[in-house]
Amino acid sequence: MLWPFELHRAYHRRNDIHARFGGQQQGGISTPANVPGIFIFTGQGGSDVGYQDDFLPDGTFHYTGQGQVGDMLMSRGNLAIRDHVQNGKDILLFHQTKKGGLVRFEGIFVCGGWEFKDQIDITGQKRKAIVFVLVPQKDFLVEMEDQAVEVVSKISLTDLRERALQAASTPQVSSARAALEDVRVRSKVVREYVLARSGGRCESCEKEAPFFTALGQPYLEAHHIHKLSDGGPDHPASVAALCPNCHRRAHWGADSTELNNFLLDKISKFEV
Repeated sequence: MLWPFELHRAYHRRNDIHARFGGQQQGGISTPANVPGIFIFTGQGGSDVGYQDDFLPDGTFHYTGQGQVGDMLMSRGNLAIRDHVQNGKDILLFHQTKKGGLVRFEGIFVCGGWEFKDQIDITGQKRKAIVFVLVPQKDFLVEMEDQAVEVVSKISLTDLRERALQAASTPQVSSARAALEDVRVRSKVVREYVLARSGGRCESCEKEAPFFTALGQPYLEAHHIHKLSDGGPDHPASVAALCPNCHRRAHWGADSTELNNFLLDKISKFEV
């Protein structure tokens, strides 16, 4: 199953989003229970309470965290955004152009990092606001042959695993440019480790990869078990290297739930 939202299409927040997935129906950050996603809302009314959200030319979106008065704290919705990778959650961004109106789906994003910025709160006082640098997930949907596989061959599996674990944490960054580059590196590190861990065999059916890439590497795809979509960094215990057939089955098969539970149990034995 994939998220049922079409890019740039407008939806009714309460009826189309919360009625199906739950979560808080007010505020900018909604964290529904038992759902692999966090819904964030920007647009109409945000500037009235001190929020300064903005798309930048490089494609990143700068999202002001939760909290209207005083310095913001890394808690509640802010903590959920920061730790979404470790918790296996997608970030889905919606934009409201008219107060009380529909919200437009802007895509799935990865938190590349966060920083403190001086902003004015709802009382007119200067405060430290948490600003997240969100990167479109589509930027990281790359195939295995695009990776620098020669690097993998020079690094031990133990070292690759350590790097992948570090990549699951979202850092505080000094600039948006650093966040953008960091999330690219983190995404690549996780894929490299998972594909190396598989030893060239699908971690579901255990058959050898169906073919070799032009770079001479066995072709397998990284499947994000918890999330409904694939791409971006994730915790290595939540990513499986699958052949294309098993990958489609994990998303669309009648037994997809059972298969994903099997993969979680199997991979947990590697990632103790």
